[in-house]
Amino acid sequence: MKKSIFSRNSNELGFGSKNVSGRNRFLNKDGKVNIRRKGKNFMESFDVYHTLTNMSWIRFLILITSCYVIVNLLFASIYYYLGAESFGNIDTSDPVRSFEGLFFFSAQTLTTVGYGYVYPKTSAVSTVAAIESLLGLLSFALATGVLYGRFSKPNATILYSEKMIVAPYRGITGLMFRIANPKRNELIEIEAQVTISMINPDTNSRIFLPLPLELSKINFLSINWTVVHPIDESSPVYGMSLDDMIAADVELIIMIKAMNDTYSQTVYSRSSYKADELVFGAKFKPFNINNTKGGKTIVDITALSDYDLVDLPELKITENIS
Repeated sequence: MKKSIFSRNSNELGFGSKNVSGRNRFLNKDGKVNIRRKGKNFMESFDVYHTLTNMSWIRFLILITSCYVIVNLLFASIYYYLGAESFGNIDTSDPVRSFEGLFFFSAQTLTTVGYGYVYPKTSAVSTVAAIESLLGLLSFALATGVLYGRFSKPNATILYSEKMIVAPYRGITGLMFRIANPKRNELIEIEAQVTISMINPDTNSRIFLPLPLELSKINFLSINWTVVHPIDESSPVYGMSLDDMIAADVELIIMIKAMNDTYSQTVYSRSSYKADELVFGAKFKPFNINNTKGGKTIVDITALSDYDLVDLPELKITENIS
């Protein structure tokens, strides 16, 4: 591996230059930072709003449903402890039927529906019901706010090709990956930034170097964008083979910034490729694009990651420079 790489000024992305233990990636494929901070207690490090707005929809719905059932079970148990006979129209002859009636009374009180068929007859259960109705108003207000936050949160749902490839490019070679927008909204003013991270074997420290791109900005992401870093003599990866990249624990960190025209807000997307996710000697297959009679252009983005194997100029790729 050529030593001139490590004499360049390293950018600091916030991951630190001493992080060389293991071969964990800094960014996961979904763009989440692969760092877990500890040293504080759970309540100091836990962010409820961030957790609720960033978890998957399935987990969010399961959490909301579980909390709803647990709260109703809790209050139904309190009502049952105070006595089913303290309620009107509750069947007290069967404990199971009594608890079932109290559970549904709790659900009606928590949601402030209040059908009125079952009603409290004593001050004790009326007090508990009043507390539950207040808790219901507050909890549903919070749940509604979180639900709105999840729907209104602008994001850039960008698809990345599964592999980054080294392909022929204008007489030399280039590092390439493809991105596409699967949503029906439009992303405009898209900017890309690619940074390579690798270990300097002499100092055992990590460096971060920006990779110049063929194009760093486009106006629309309507079909796809093949982001290209030309591997010329000024490139940090010039002369590096795949084995060199694996030995240096190379990670290519991708950062995309765009404007979401639905929200008129700037959105961000991140991803990364490790050295074992690179394919040397490949070329992306073109998309299947069809024109309809109605004047629409149909793009099949399922071929985003498809590529063919090709030959590369050997001297530009496999030559190691000491």
